Amino acid sequence: MVSLKRHLDFNEERIALRRVISLLLNGIATRAVRGDRGEYEAFQKTMQRIQESTGAEASADELLVTAGSALQALDEFSQRTTQTIRKQGIELQNIISMLTRTVISISAGSDRSTERLQEISQQLAKAVELEDVQQLKVRLDDCLGHLREECLRQKKETDEIVTALQSEIKNSEERASANEPLDLDPITGLPSQETAEATFQDLVRKPGKRFVVVAVVNRMQPINARFGHSVGNQVLRTFKEFFQHELGPQDRLFRWSGPALVAVLERTEALEIVRAEVRRMLNKPLENTTFDVGGREVLIPVSASWSVFMLIPPVTTANRQIQTFIASQGVRDYA
Repeated sequence: MVSLKRHLDFNEERIALRRVISLLLNGIATRAVRGDRGEYEAFQKTMQRIQESTGAEASADELLVTAGSALQALDEFSQRTTQTIRKQGIELQNIISMLTRTVISISAGSDRSTERLQEISQQLAKAVELEDVQQLKVRLDDCLGHLREECLRQKKETDEIVTALQSEIKNSEERASANEPLDLDPITGLPSQETAEATFQDLVRKPGKRFVVVAVVNRMQPINARFGHSVGNQVLRTFKEFFQHELGPQDRLFRWSGPALVAVLERTEALEIVRAEVRRMLNKPLENTTFDVGGREVLIPVSASWSVFMLIPPVTTANRQIQTFIASQGVRDYA
């Protein structure tokens, strides 16, 4: 508290009053809050003019009028500064809300994190007290922390997938450069049965679990007999494209004898789990399987029967299992 006693020791009331008002004017001008720069500078000039009017010749009444002018100027400046600060706060909240909405739109995190961000964004728009904004800031920081961790985890997983794919591409290139050119089936464009048997020999010498899937396209002999082999070849290619689409990037697909395709899957799960996976792959109906027969579109349903077993040495066991399953489907003299 400013002591006025030493000013009041003067007998002249006017001098004491002038000094008190001068002290108050100096304090008001010095402690004014900077909001808008133009408003602040205009207020300082106003206070300077008022200060100059408190000269030694000013009467007590004039000093009181000066004090009133100072209070009015301070009140107007305070109102304008409060409005400026409030606008700045609203703009800051809008910026934070925009940032939050952007993070939500690009977020790869969990649904729960996205819901929390949306909730915070809505509450920011309604926040009016500083304490409300501070609490939301803490919640926003915590939520963004979880999102950063989720993004880093997903980035790591993506990097691992890319590395695995690059490794597989490199291995494929090395195999292609080390081996004779692949013997490709002219109908499907897939590696032939001979290539599949050589692949079996190579795989059983390596660690890991592998499974063989043999799929026999249904009704190929009646289709060939009724519509001709050119249509039958279209049906076989259609199923091959469907099967190939369902396989993973590291799985391999071959053309076997007759209407049969053979895939090799590398999996760590048990046989029953792999069989369930293949069931989901191949038991799905193929849609819009229409074919050109003599200039007209004919709908021919395309499906296949299949079997799964582990690839274990000797590979003759795998070959025998494949041929046994093909024979069980009634395939005879297929060309």
